[in-house]
Amino acid sequence: MQNIKLVRVDFRLIHGQVITKWRNIISATEIIIVDDKLSKDHFLSDIYVMAAPPGIKVHVLSEDDFFNKANQDVYADGKENALILFKSIANVRNTIERGIHFPEIQIGGLGGGVNRRSVVNGISIDNQDLDDLKYIQSKDVSIYFQVTPEEVKLTLEKAIAKLGG
Repeated sequence: MQNIKLVRVDFRLIHGQVITKWRNIISATEIIIVDDKLSKDHFLSDIYVMAAPPGIKVHVLSEDDFFNKANQDVYADGKENALILFKSIANVRNTIERGIHFPEIQIGGLGGGVNRRSVVNGISIDNQDLDDLKYIQSKDVSIYFQVTPEEVKLTLEKAIAKLGG
């Protein structure tokens, strides 16, 4: 899957400066959003397609479609630089449980809420997220928290220590 240059979890998906910055850093030519619910909502999917920077291809795929394309080596030709976006950590875990391996996953934006604890500004997780992240890491995946490229990467180990556990 050499086309995949960045795998990011961000509940906002495609948005303003953050996506523009990450897109420039990895020279992304396409953005692939993996989300079952969004893949069935053509109206909302079209909004995300229109929100992408000019010249960037956007694909909104269900987990099944992404899994099938990955297994058909669609992301292996080296012709595109892909940014993969997931809305939640659970979505990434589902993909990994099906046998897709990502060497590295960036946690970039998860909102606050009941029973969620702040890891860094803009990223909050709950106990289920933490369990999912530990599972993902156990599959030989490097996990780090980083909202923008200017920020220092925070490893999962350091995040756990910061959260007191």
